[in-house]
Amino acid sequence: LLEKKSIRSSIMESLKKSLEEKNMETNEHTERVAKYALEIGKKLRLKISDLDELTLVASLHDIGKIGVNEDILLKPGKLTKEEFEIMKTHTEKGYRIINASSELGNVAKCVLTHHEKWDGTGYPLGLKKEEIPLIARIINVADSYDVMTNDRVYKKAISKEEAIVELKRCSGIQFDPKIVERFIDYLHDET
Repeated sequence: LLEKKSIRSSIMESLKKSLEEKNMETNEHTERVAKYALEIGKKLRLKISDLDELTLVASLHDIGKIGVNEDILLKPGKLTKEEFEIMKTHTEKGYRIINASSELGNVAKCVLTHHEKWDGTGYPLGLKKEEIPLIARIINVADSYDVMTNDRVYKKAISKEEAIVELKRCSGIQFDPKIVERFIDYLHDET
């Protein structure tokens, strides 16, 4: 059993390293998303096992990007409609990569659904509200906040205060309102 877990762990580490080599901002982004997600999980009083799974999903949420062309991943400007459609496939690619390990089925489902929106307009399945796994809803908030507050090749960062305004604006549309509320509590506690 230990050997099996060790092999799985080394495969996941190898995949994460491949992604890092493709896109340097990914490692720091992943660490911040994991930190934010964990804080939200604590505010929601999740069980330790759920917090562990949350951390794993956070660390693997963008793993499917290893299957996206670097020209698209690192494009400095806005993506075309076609390029965005290709970028959106990273959730399904990540799902297939992780689902190859049968013990990680729930993690794979959360990676697949971390871009679903509370109102049902997200991708790839068009799930809404509680149809979206709780962990995926948490990752969506943590990931979005990190993208907003850090420079990317395609956009400049906005301030923490501006990001909080944006989270509130999208609460009930893109994000689960309860998760936004808990995350904003954490952000206020942090200052």
